[in-house]
Amino acid sequence: MDIATEVKARQEGRIAIRGGLRDFILALIIVAVAGSAVFVTAWRRVAFIDIGYEVRNLESEESRLLHLQKEMEIEKAMLSSPERIERIARTKLGLTDPEPGQIRTMP
Repeated sequence: MDIATEVKARQEGRIAIRGGLRDFILALIIVAVAGSAVFVTAWRRVAFIDIGYEVRNLESEESRLLHLQKEMEIEKAMLSSPERIERIARTKLGLTDPEPGQIRTMP
């Protein structure tokens, strides 16, 4: 009977070990799933913050470019003013008003 008791004790020990291993694996899976959820949540938050910074930088760049565009439109208007063109034509190019015989009309 001593052997039967020993065999029974070994079987119960194996069952206890198997049950403990099963519980450990289940706990490990739960921890892995929870850890993954935390990691994904943190990663999404960091990505969201990065996108926010990128949007802010792009808005700043857009504002800078719009300001530059306005400055260039003003400069274009100044450079293409008829008074400036006439002054350059008279001073730098030496042009004068046409004589009455130099003007021809198109039919």
